[in-house]
Amino acid sequence: MEKAAILSKKVKENKKLENGQMIPLIVILFLVLIGMVALVTDGGVIMSNRRTAQAAADAAALAGAKRVCGGFSDASYIAEAFALDNGATAVDISLHTSEVSVQATVENTSFFSRVFGEENLTTAASATAGCYPPKGNAVVPLAWYCRANSVGGPYDPAYGCQVQTISMNLIGPLVGGEVGSVRISDYSGNEREFYLNGTNVVDSAGNPPSQIYIIMDSDKVCLEDGGEYQCDIDNDGKHDLQLGGNRGWLYLSADTSNIADSLNETHNLPAHIWLSGKPGVTSSVFIKMTSWGFEGQVVLVPVYNHICDGDPRTDAACVNAAHASPPWPHFTGSDNFDEIRSKNDNYHIIAFEPFYITCIDKNGNCPGLNYAKDLNIVDKKDKIPVIEGFFLSDVKLTPDSTQSCSINLGNCQVSLSE
Repeated sequence: MEKAAILSKKVKENKKLENGQMIPLIVILFLVLIGMVALVTDGGVIMSNRRTAQAAADAAALAGAKRVCGGFSDASYIAEAFALDNGATAVDISLHTSEVSVQATVENTSFFSRVFGEENLTTAASATAGCYPPKGNAVVPLAWYCRANSVGGPYDPAYGCQVQTISMNLIGPLVGGEVGSVRISDYSGNEREFYLNGTNVVDSAGNPPSQIYIIMDSDKVCLEDGGEYQCDIDNDGKHDLQLGGNRGWLYLSADTSNIADSLNETHNLPAHIWLSGKPGVTSSVFIKMTSWGFEGQVVLVPVYNHICDGDPRTDAACVNAAHASPPWPHFTGSDNFDEIRSKNDNYHIIAFEPFYITCIDKNGNCPGLNYAKDLNIVDKKDKIPVIEGFFLSDVKLTPDSTQSCSINLGNCQVSLSE
């Protein structure tokens, strides 16, 4: 009995020791459980905050870039407001030429992490957006003049040099074969049905919309601008047929002896570049643009605002005139003279405008020119080399984030770059 009592006593003592050992294990398990709850709960909050921060940064950068693209000076204020409205608790904005960079921070109180000394959960994200020109290999060697606004006078920041355009959202489904016809209004609000005939956009009578541009063999402007042709056919104050448009041929490369040789090359031409011009008709351009299938394609047309009769590299007054502010937005960068190939007739290019080519013919057999002949604007006997098409709005071209749109002519695009 005495041995049994001793044994029973030892068993009870061992149980007390085992009970004491369970307390640390329970504490450890409890801490692990808290850690897991903190990880799941606060980790989820951090992930949510990261998504919020990125969305806020993206929205702010795009909103700021849109203001930059419009020529406004409040990009930082607008970007900050968009970031805060989209959930950011702190914002850092920086402007670089035509880009807006945003760092958005989202911070809130932690749920369980404070047990481990983390009072707040903070996440940040960044985004950069800018006002960029379109990227494209097909730059046609035509210089289009940045004219005054629709009522005359110098460059108008509210209007820019925006030429008469047609929306790619409208004619895109037609030229892409998605629809059989589209209704297009003229400036009086009258609608007509238009169809695709080859690459031409024409009505049932074979006539193009009034937004057509007819680029002919020599510089011609409309009668109301002091030229020899009447382009406002319906007397509504808008040009219906743009004959010539005061343009010239351009050498896109200083190494090119024949303008047509540069048509099928890749060109990364920045704004504020000077390109040398060549007067007269260049038949090889028409031939190669036809043989290489430029009809039915969207190309880029260089737009200039000033011509130097001499060499701009040695004519500071001419360069200053190309940047006169007003009427042009203030420019603090440097011009690019790398592609100048002659000392005379150099064009200051300020943008590249998207253009849909409908017809190219060295004998002038295109719907727009035929329509002009029917209206007695052009002599019916004339066989004139012609390029026809539409300057575009709402065109989806890849933005070139390596270049900036310092002057928005309607071709600049707001896009995230990073």
